[in-house]
Parts: sequence; C-alpha cells; structure tokens
Amino acid sequence: MSDEYGPSESDESDAGARQGRSPAFIAFSSLLFVFVVTLGVYVTIPVKEHKPSQPDPTAQSIQDLQMSLHHTVDQLMALQQTVSSNQSETKQLSDQISALSAKLEALQQSFAGAQQAPIAALPTDPARPKRVAR
Repeated sequence: MSDEYGPSESDESDAGARQGRSPAFIAFSSLLFVFVVTLGVYVTIPVKEHKPSQPDPTAQSIQDLQMSLHHTVDQLMALQQTVSSNQSETKQLSDQISALSAKLEALQQSFAGAQQAPIAALPTDPARPKRVAR
C-alpha cells in the first residue's frame, strides 16, 4: 500500500517478486508454447500404415516347410496312436482265440475219449410177443 510519505516496504517487495518471477514465467510460457506447437504438428502428421512387406522367397519356403513338418508330425503321432490301439486290440483277440482253441481242444479230446470207451450194453426192452391181428 502506498502511503502519503511514499511507497511502503511491502509494495517494493511485491514489485521485486514480480520482477524475479518474470524470467521464470517467460521461460515456462515459452516451453509450454513450444510443447503445444510440437503437439499440434505431431497430431497433423498422417499416420503411416504398416503394410506387410512381401516376405523373402527363402523365408516363405522355410515357413512352408516348417508348417508341412508340423503337419507331418501330427499325422505321425495320430498314426502311432492308431497302431498302438490296433496292437492292443490284436493282442486281446489273440488271447481270446487261444482260449477258444484250448476249449475246442478239450472238447475234441473229451469227444474222442467218449468214442473210444466200449459201448455198454444198450438197454433193451424185453421181447414182447407180437400181437396177431384178428
């Protein structure tokens, strides 16, 4: 505040503070202006679309071979699983055939033994006189 006797000490300190802040304020304002201008220029630059470039023929061939190899490995794994399953099924069938063969052989031996046994006297009916027709 000013007094009739001249400027007061508080007025002088406010003016000094304004003069002290002035270069910092100008520097900050300049920096802010540069940032806004740079941002404006950056926003107006069109974005480049990244188009996939044509791959090198060698690289494409390698990629095709890798895919083919992967496909072949998958097929081989499926084939191996099928063969393993078929082997297990074949073993089960072989075991069943062996069991049936053993049973058949036992039946044949039993039947052969029955045929070799002497024929026992067949039960006969006592002789009945034939009736004469009248």
